[in-house]
Amino acid sequence: MSPMTSALISYWHRLPAESPGVRRKTLDAIRERVRAGLEPRSALVPFALGDVDDGIVVAATQTYVATGPGPADTGALNEATEWVRRGLALNRGAVFGALLGLEDERVLERLAALRLVLSVLEIEAVGRAVGPQPGPRALEFLRDWLDLAAGGRLHQERLALRAVVEGEIRARAA
Repeated sequence: MSPMTSALISYWHRLPAESPGVRRKTLDAIRERVRAGLEPRSALVPFALGDVDDGIVVAATQTYVATGPGPADTGALNEATEWVRRGLALNRGAVFGALLGLEDERVLERLAALRLVLSVLEIEAVGRAVGPQPGPRALEFLRDWLDLAAGGRLHQERLALRAVVEGEIRARAA
């Protein structure tokens, strides 16, 4: 069994017994240790893949790809988009939303190819992950996605996307 598989299994055993608040405190401590170079970036993966809480998944994913100096690491971006493509995360929508929230053109190109594989519930998680006021690139991405989903078979997905986009517009108008 790989070390990552063991780490995920251990995480899943703790998941029902620990509140989101406790898991978030643990994640925050690990994020600081990763940023300080005391833990490997891979210490964040169980939180990104194995948790169901939107905030925990977003924080773990964004720290995973942004650890280190400068812009987000290309290798980490590739890995995180693979988590979405292959359905590896329990909360795939939050991983997608975390990546979208980075406002990075490189990741937006990768996400464009994946946006039609998400379910309505995952699209709603994307909306929660990007929040009520996504950045300009994320908002443009969401609007393009909404136009793409205009086809008949994607009606429910379009409704979910419209709620995400209109929620952002309402928040800016307030």
